[in-house]
Amino acid sequence: MLEALSSAAGSAHGGTDLFNLAERRLSWLESRESTLAGNVANANTPGYVPKDSAPFQGVLQTQMTMMLAQTEPGHMAGHVEGTRSSRSDGSTSPDKNEVTLEDELEKIASTNDDQLFATTVYTRYMSMFSTALGTSS
Repeated sequence: MLEALSSAAGSAHGGTDLFNLAERRLSWLESRESTLAGNVANANTPGYVPKDSAPFQGVLQTQMTMMLAQTEPGHMAGHVEGTRSSRSDGSTSPDKNEVTLEDELEKIASTNDDQLFATTVYTRYMSMFSTALGTSS
C-alpha cells in the first residue's frame, strides 16, 4: 500500500514525491549523525580534523528539476548555492586536534531535531493520505 501512496503522491500534477524526499532526508540525517559521532569519538585523536556531510540543500538541487523563474532583473536567481559554516578561528588543541565537543554536540542536537521534524511531517502526511482514502488506522 505504501508504494501506491508513494506513486500517487509523486505523480499528482507532476509534483515532488514527498515519500521519496522524506526517505532521502532521513537517510542524509542518519549519515550526518554517523559522521558527527565519529568526530566525537576522535576528540582525543592527535591531528584529527572534524568532518561533516554536505548540506542537504545540495542533494535537493541535484535532484530537483524545477527552478524559480527570474521574471524581473532585480529578482534573485532561482538557484542558490548552499553555504557550509566552518570554524575559522583556527583554534586547535596542543596535539593539533580540531574537534570542539561543544560544536559537535550542538550539531548532533540539531540533527536530532531535524530527524524528529522529518518523521513528524511524514507521519502527519501519511495520516492525511489515510484519511483521504478512507483507511484511517
